[in-house]
Amino acid sequence: MDVNYKILIGLILILTLFVNTAQAQKYGLLWSYETDYFWVESVAISSDGSYIAAGSDKVYLFDRKGNLLWSYKTGGSVESVSISSDGSYIAAGTSDHKVYLFDREGNLLWSYDTGNWVDSVSISSDGSYIVARNNNKVYLFDRKGNLLWNKSCGEVNSVSISSDGSYIAAGNRYGKVFLFDRKGNLLWSYKTGGFTHLFLSHSRVESVSISSDGSYIAAGTGDYDYKVYLFDRKGNLLWNKSCGEVNSVSISSDGSYIAAGNRYGKVFLFDRKGNLLWSYETGGGVFVSISSDGSYIAAGSWDDKVYLFDREGNLLWSYKTGGSVESVSISSDGSCIAAGSWDDKVYLFASVQVIIENAKEAISSERRKGYNVKEAESVLSQAEQAFSAGDYAEARELAYRAKALALDIDQDGVPNDSDFAPTIKNIYVYGAGAVLVTAFAGVGINIKRRKEYQAKVREYKAKYEQLKAEGFEPDEELEELLK
Repeated sequence: MDVNYKILIGLILILTLFVNTAQAQKYGLLWSYETDYFWVESVAISSDGSYIAAGSDKVYLFDRKGNLLWSYKTGGSVESVSISSDGSYIAAGTSDHKVYLFDREGNLLWSYDTGNWVDSVSISSDGSYIVARNNNKVYLFDRKGNLLWNKSCGEVNSVSISSDGSYIAAGNRYGKVFLFDRKGNLLWSYKTGGFTHLFLSHSRVESVSISSDGSYIAAGTGDYDYKVYLFDRKGNLLWNKSCGEVNSVSISSDGSYIAAGNRYGKVFLFDRKGNLLWSYETGGGVFVSISSDGSYIAAGSWDDKVYLFDREGNLLWSYKTGGSVESVSISSDGSCIAAGSWDDKVYLFASVQVIIENAKEAISSERRKGYNVKEAESVLSQAEQAFSAGDYAEARELAYRAKALALDIDQDGVPNDSDFAPTIKNIYVYGAGAVLVTAFAGVGINIKRRKEYQAKVREYKAKYEQLKAEGFEPDEELEELLK
């Protein structure tokens, strides 16, 4: 090979690496972690994106920075993981027939042998209840590991639990959708379309997803039915739509939006009324996860890519991994996306566009409430400039800071709405308040001791002026009171 040609190839490889690195930053790829197994079966992300659970050869827990907090080797492959809203509890189902519950520190709280593969688990928001399925049954446990009940439901494919654990949805390979309450009462079941003949089923319910309060249940089917269904809590079928053979469904917190992915590479978004808002064709079978308010939809595909869409159907970005992506999980606000791939890696993305948009919304909301958000607006402007300049890491950090400044103007750890003096750091307010209380209580206001009182006021005025000199921002109400 000619030397100049070798140099050209080298330059192309270097350029490709540079472009890929830049794209990874733009897409918000924070990190990837290679496990010791052939593929990552399942991922789950906490509500704010601070913790990421993954199932492969082990159960893994990471923080947002990519630090491996712990891993636990089970007796088989980890088929499914689910994490509580704040990341305090992690449930796992495995091929060694067990359900596991861990705390955030990696302590195994308990395990339960169901007697068959467990490949679908779902945990309530606060970790109080865990639902799991093996080949034929649905199980409900409490946090202490007590089996509250189990129910035979045919060959179950998928389970999902409401935020407070009050309702449990399940779907089986014979086309049935079930809804149970926490006590194990079957509230209703519904037979989807397709047909069952002798031992052959042609209407598998591949996936179920329940809204936060259990008001709405979405289900997706394959095998000669090929539909997405939406039910209300009473079991009324609100609508069904043909979508091809459905792999996955995911419903927004209030049931307003339903995302679906099929085996032929399409992503769909419906509203609660059953209107198809948009569809998008990828290069392979799709698995989906929707943000809490339905603003963002993450998708993983057999074409080895992770996708992020907004509610209007705009493709914000796609990222090429090294293998099929069969599990994705999106944070509540859509800013962080976890993915598991057949290249045996766990990925975490923090979408810069979404983080900037979330900061904008937070600033606008606080401005409407009457708070002074000029500093937050200034930092957000810097974030947008950094994004335009291609400095995506800087843009991401500035946008996070802008949102934090908007929600807590004085940065004292107390959100504006809960802070009785949101423009003053509470440590100063409490100090000044204590000074004033001492003045009034210790002096005792009466005519005979007026001179002594005035002397004390002068003393505390001096202390107040000292506090201001040390950085305490002047407060008109306190100054008026000292007068």
